[in-house]
Amino acid sequence: MSVSASHLSSLYNHDPVCLWVEDEETRSYLNTVWGDGQIGILVAGGVENVRVAVHAARKDGVDKVFGFRDRDFGVSNVDRWMPPGPMEVFVGDALEVESYLLDATAIAGCTVNTAGRTAHDIEAEMERLAGELVWWMSCRKTIASIRDDVVGDFLPHPKRTVVRSLQDAEGAILAASWWTTRLPVIASKVTEARVRKDLGDNHAHYDAMLRAGGWRTGFSAKEIFEQLLGWVYTKRRPPDPAGRLDFVKAIARAQVDLGRVPREAVDLRVALRSRVGI
Repeated sequence: MSVSASHLSSLYNHDPVCLWVEDEETRSYLNTVWGDGQIGILVAGGVENVRVAVHAARKDGVDKVFGFRDRDFGVSNVDRWMPPGPMEVFVGDALEVESYLLDATAIAGCTVNTAGRTAHDIEAEMERLAGELVWWMSCRKTIASIRDDVVGDFLPHPKRTVVRSLQDAEGAILAASWWTTRLPVIASKVTEARVRKDLGDNHAHYDAMLRAGGWRTGFSAKEIFEQLLGWVYTKRRPPDPAGRLDFVKAIARAQVDLGRVPREAVDLRVALRSRVGI
């Protein structure tokens, strides 16, 4: 993580609410569109670190610490963002936070559009780039499904007090539900025929999404954003990561100025503040 453990206590005490995010791009974007000095945003350095950091804080009784992560191929929990139900890590409807940046109007109007691209041209280019990702997204979705079948309900680590002998250790593994129920059916479920069918079904799904315009939130926005960076920000761009962050913040500022901050980003701020009573 980019913040050492020795600094966490003071950081948690400094802000009314603290939010762990995956990367610097997410922090830069949210800080810019929110401009909220009461929400401290910390970079965990990866999706798994977000969960770990929040869990550790809650274990220490620091309830004002939350996380925000990309949905990837998981499930959104937007319907549970607002109190009173419990919440630790927020997951949006958009596949990735870069989805918020795929705003042709804001990109065209941002200060680093040194190529002078129009909103029409940017929209067309984004759609073209999304069209190149249909089979790739289909492949990734198929792999994610196989992974879920293989590791779902995977062997849990037993409590220290219940494993005191070889027999206990064997039982913790060989009597677990994953070993007795899931493992026997994996080979029958993860077959070549299943892979071919899933690839076809997923391609049809993403092709329909492309045609309906859902690519903006349902496709990997990181890939599209990366291509736009060099196509839009062509002059006086510092080396990455500085250049990439400049692009992120310039789009975010344009969205604020144009009143185009995505609803999901607005709702996340409202939910965070509501959960700590500010």
